[in-house]
Amino acid sequence: MTMLRFNPGLCVLLEQHAERDRTDITTADIHAVATVMALHADTDQLRSEGAHVVHDVPGRRQGVTPAEAATHFSFI
Repeated sequence: MTMLRFNPGLCVLLEQHAERDRTDITTADIHAVATVMALHADTDQLRSEGAHVVHDVPGRRQGVTPAEAATHFSFI
């Protein structure tokens, strides 16, 4: 099984949250999600869940747009 991991990092998550003007999600919620991601989405954890390959999807932190990120992967 191949897994794609979206790992934007806390700073990017907080930036995106600030840009979205959402009142139903707090910065504490963002911190909680980032903590869960850090605890449960590392390569060893994903491999223990059956992943043979883990690919990190590039994003804002790498200066990549969603459209550019999509060009990194092809599934047939």
